[in-house]
Amino acid sequence: MLKNTRIEIPLKPRSARVVRIMDLSPTLRRVRLQGPELEGFGFHPLAPEAHVKLFFPPTPDDLRMPEVLENGSADWQGASEGRFSPFRDYTIRAFDEQQLTLDIDFVLHDEGVGGPWAKQAKIGDILGIFGPRSVKLPPTNASNYVFFVDETSLPAFARWLEILPNEARIDAWIEVASVDSEIPLSHGDNTNLNWLYRDSEDDQLYGALLYHALETLPILSLGDATWLWAATEAHVIAKMKRRLITLNSLISPAHIDLVAYWKTASLGEQKV
Repeated sequence: MLKNTRIEIPLKPRSARVVRIMDLSPTLRRVRLQGPELEGFGFHPLAPEAHVKLFFPPTPDDLRMPEVLENGSADWQGASEGRFSPFRDYTIRAFDEQQLTLDIDFVLHDEGVGGPWAKQAKIGDILGIFGPRSVKLPPTNASNYVFFVDETSLPAFARWLEILPNEARIDAWIEVASVDSEIPLSHGDNTNLNWLYRDSEDDQLYGALLYHALETLPILSLGDATWLWAATEAHVIAKMKRRLITLNSLISPAHIDLVAYWKTASLGEQKV
């Protein structure tokens, strides 16, 4: 049976400086971090969803992160009272163990912490890095793969395309703001990418196009050895889960991995 395999990684607080900033699209910006504390960073090349907690200090001298206890867990006591610098979860887009660089892709927006920070980020800025605590290794031998992603999960999806075999059968639906928000994605010959644009319809809600794609998903796309991965807004994920329950005769529930990357009430809670 297809399944995820989880690997635990020792926690360690680190910090690094911004050394490069590159816009991938009007809505997605890549920030490269570098520093000697990235030595031994727990990156696994076969874990497309691996993420870290990034800490955004108001000043370089005010970086505050949890301590690691003797049992290997983090001391989060006082987090709700503002003991630590503001933090959010972000996907690891790439890591170079020779150059000690870490790439993170940020969705640009005006809410929360990470998006506004990325909009004004500059070379030399310092971020705290905590994790990853564990990583999830997905199966790479499914008969076919079905993906539903948005801007926040695009970095993880790009990593999926990098780890899957070149001959893998892939159908993906990707919801973004507009055609300008498309980014180049390297993939094999059997990959079908369907870009969905929110600006094509008035007052289009986040995730509505993805849910419609799931509702109208061809039955032939699902089978006993299909792996389905969806990562988008939390309420949309809940709707997808209810929809997929009705399709459990076509795809095993064990082969469905649904991840809530953010909530409508607070874009700042996004994982990517």
